[in-house]
Amino acid sequence: MDLYFISVIAFFAVLAILLIVDRKNIEVNNYVLFMRRTQRGRGIIERIASWNESFWNKIGTVSSIVGIAGMVFAFVFIGYVFSQQLVGPPTAEGPALVLPSPRGDTVARPGVIAVPFWEWIIAILVLVIVHEGMHGIMVKNVKSNIKSLGLALFAVIPGAFVEPDEEDLNQKSWKDQIKVYSAGSFGNFGMALLVILFMNFAFLPAFTIQSVGFVGYVNATEYGMESFPAEEVNLTSPIMSMSGQRTRSFDEFLEIMDRYEPGDEITVETMESNFTFSLAENPDNPGEPFMGISGVSETYVLKGRYRNTRAGSVLDFLRNLFSWMFVLNLGIGIMNLLPLKPLDGGLILESLSEKFYPKKSEDIVRVVSGLSLLMLLMTLAISFMV
Repeated sequence: MDLYFISVIAFFAVLAILLIVDRKNIEVNNYVLFMRRTQRGRGIIERIASWNESFWNKIGTVSSIVGIAGMVFAFVFIGYVFSQQLVGPPTAEGPALVLPSPRGDTVARPGVIAVPFWEWIIAILVLVIVHEGMHGIMVKNVKSNIKSLGLALFAVIPGAFVEPDEEDLNQKSWKDQIKVYSAGSFGNFGMALLVILFMNFAFLPAFTIQSVGFVGYVNATEYGMESFPAEEVNLTSPIMSMSGQRTRSFDEFLEIMDRYEPGDEITVETMESNFTFSLAENPDNPGEPFMGISGVSETYVLKGRYRNTRAGSVLDFLRNLFSWMFVLNLGIGIMNLLPLKPLDGGLILESLSEKFYPKKSEDIVRVVSGLSLLMLLMTLAISFMV
């Protein structure tokens, strides 16, 4: 019995019950978007926004600069990926759909990454709350009105929204408008920074140790051989030590390997067992020792006292959750700045074009949005075909 899968089913069952019980207060759009408007949370946003107006003014200025720069970066990035896919062999590099998986492991496919459901949904909830909360704070900072706020559900994707009074906001200066539009992604970037700092300076040092991992074996058949040593002994990852010496980094891994010659025997300790085998010769660099592993990089594993314990399971969950919080806040923050209406990047472009090119504003937004959408869809489509 897959308890993880059952917990996901239970979540949706509870969600369905709540939707049915509160159906009179829920708006349904196109059968897939459910919105529950409320005034709860407005007071919190207003108190935060009024806490230190000078501080939020500075944050708004910085977020505007970051938002405009991010809009340009997102457009150039998607254009670069698209051009690379056109002129070179198709690759899966670039934007990918990050979707929830009912299972407890991560699965990567061309153009799609399936993230364990609970890690995905918690990370998305944090992302949306930060994003919309920053929008709300900046709406109040520019002395505009919040029309409504509440919770939303798009198919299976939960979220929240802060709806400004668009008529009032449109009367504000272009600088104030950009403050509001850029605040969401800026908040996501801030959250990503906080998460990575917490991970590197608190969580990982407290509960993990460094080691060297790898993602797979080198395909020996490409070199006219049956297999390389690592595959022959079913070497597992991560590598904790080699011939009794700890391997905490990629540099230490290379330093130890440099002491050996092809044919020398080596003992590799991993999390699961010890493996002793003779090194092969590197087919790409004759004379150098070779295990036959690919994607070698530094990684972190739980300290010994946490392994195979309930505490260790919780720590593994938190480590993966923090990792996805960083990836999603950074990735979605950037893609949200793509100059494509109705994304925030498209709204920033509209405000800028109305200020500096009022007569051509509609054409600029239409052309740039259309080009952005085309490149985004094409890069995803090409990734799916890899």
